[in-house]
Parts: sequence; C-alpha cells; structure tokens
Amino acid sequence: MKKIFFTLFSVALCVMLSSCTTVSENPLSSPETSRPDPRLVGAWRGTSDTAHDSILRFSITKGSWMHVTITEPGKKEKPESYDLFPTVIGRHTFLNVVMTGKDDKGRPTKNYFFIRYSISSDHELRMWSMSQDEAASAIREGKLKGIVKEDKNPLTTRRLSHPDVDVVLQDTSANLFRYIQKHDVDDLFDDEMSSSKRVGN
Repeated sequence: MKKIFFTLFSVALCVMLSSCTTVSENPLSSPETSRPDPRLVGAWRGTSDTAHDSILRFSITKGSWMHVTITEPGKKEKPESYDLFPTVIGRHTFLNVVMTGKDDKGRPTKNYFFIRYSISSDHELRMWSMSQDEAASAIREGKLKGIVKEDKNPLTTRRLSHPDVDVVLQDTSANLFRYIQKHDVDDLFDDEMSSSKRVGN
C-alpha cells in the first residue's frame, strides 16, 4: 500500500477518491545514462504540513539507482520504500520514482512518478509533482502520447477542480525529455509536495 508515499506528497485526497495522479510508462531518461545525486544521500525531516516530521532517507544502490525509505515517527507500520534515479534537464533536476502495483485484473504494473526537486544552499529539499492538468492537456492536444481517464461521477467531480482521475503518459523517454525541455518547468511542475531539512547522513 502506497498511502504513506502519497500522503507525504500531497495527493492523499486523490488516493481516497480514486487515484488522481500522473504517471508514466517510461522514465524521463535511461538509468544507464543517468547519475545518482550524492546531495540527496542522508536523512531529511519533513517541515511542510503534509510531511511534518516524516523522515526521508536516501541512499545510492547501484549505478544511477537510488533508494528512499519514508518513516513516520510514532507509527508502527513498516516504512515505505522506493527505487528511483535522477534525470537532469537543463538546470532542473527530477526523480523517476518506480511505482509498482496491480491493475484491475490483478496483473502487475510498473510506472514512474516524476518529481522535480531542488536543494538549496541551506540544505532544504523541495519537491514538486507534475501538474495533472498540464499532462492531460498535452495528451488531448496530441503533444504527448497517453491516456486520460475521466471520472463521470458528478458527486466526485464536484469535489475536484477537474474531472480527470488518471493520467498515464505513454510517450518515449526522449519525447518526454524534449517536451519538458521546451516548456516552462514551473508550470509543468506546479504542485509543491513537500519540503524537508537535512538532519544527518
């Protein structure tokens, strides 16, 4: 169950209502051409309302691959953990977080959740998720390949700012990379998910 991850990254409401996230079948780049980000390595304590006191611990595993474990103090549940690797596009840095699960028929699935991140000189880690509206518009306008599933339930749509439930990007890594490269990253990744401060190695 990915409740901790989604709660930490500000989409808990969408998880409760349906899924309401933007994921991709392909990463932003190949892990073979990427490099791990040593600046992430260590422990970070959440400072935002959605991630308050949660501990993120990043480590480098193999090659460009990294691992993050998310712990919520005072809770007995097993910490959530994810594999990921960075992608650099221009002056911006992103994480390709591997999300595994099962589809409606019980078949295993593997997608990537994109996170834009920055680390300031005073050791503050900030993260943003990809705008669901921007991703859905890119698919509808034919700029990116993908699927937009809409919630037709009027009771649900009244509680959301838009009717989109799931956005699945199906384009190639190269096309996703170029699309982000040519657009305003602040508009594409406008949903700030969390902020954290370094607390140790």
